[in-house]
Amino acid sequence: MKFGFEQNEEFLPTFDKFKDTFSQRKLFLEFFNNQVKKELRFNKQEICSCKHFSLCDIFKQKILRLLNVSFVPFTVNCTPKHPINKPIVFFDAHIQKLLHNRHMPKINTHKHSKNYDFAFELFNMIGGTKLTFKINAQNSFEQFILNKLLKDQKTRIIEKKSDSINIISSQVYDIKIFPYWQMLENSQLLIDEHIKKAVNCIKKTSYKNVYLVYPKNDQFYKHIEVKIPEFETKQYNDYGIKLIPYSLRSILK
Repeated sequence: MKFGFEQNEEFLPTFDKFKDTFSQRKLFLEFFNNQVKKELRFNKQEICSCKHFSLCDIFKQKILRLLNVSFVPFTVNCTPKHPINKPIVFFDAHIQKLLHNRHMPKINTHKHSKNYDFAFELFNMIGGTKLTFKINAQNSFEQFILNKLLKDQKTRIIEKKSDSINIISSQVYDIKIFPYWQMLENSQLLIDEHIKKAVNCIKKTSYKNVYLVYPKNDQFYKHIEVKIPEFETKQYNDYGIKLIPYSLRSILK
């Protein structure tokens, strides 16, 4: 699953506390921030502005800020209240197309800004003038969990694998986490494919505990221990598989 925007049309997930547009946009921007270099990340003020602006506009404004453009007349069909006496300097001729404003002065090509490369990277990321950008929900969820775990790694080692996250500790049993961007409901709790993967992991590796982690939602909000008949023997009495609801509500604070 992917979510994001195509110009002013937005494709955002609805679940748990993320049921209004503002919350959904904040989720998207938080996931975005977790996956890009710090120069491209949105700050708190920019994220709060998504209450009044679309994601497309937020990205356009970010590009313009990186280019040190402090004033942009977005209005298309009326004359600006104050005449523009000084030409606005842009850093690439292609970016002028973001504005589509007949009142804009002629734009000069200029590449002296220290943030030019970051602005152009972000511009290319949204497909240039196509103004389209989507992120992979599965990868974003994994990265969000990883970042949270890394903030608390004083007594443990965190390893990121291709489809899982390992928590290695000298004090308790090691834990294997398989994150899944899938909204579970009561009727869907026993995901055979995921549980089978957890069972095989326990049998073939040294991990005694495997957590299958999903986004917390209204129907799935408690830990559920999965009983595996063959693990009821003494050989596996210390092993366990759990379904874990992972809250994303910290994004809304």
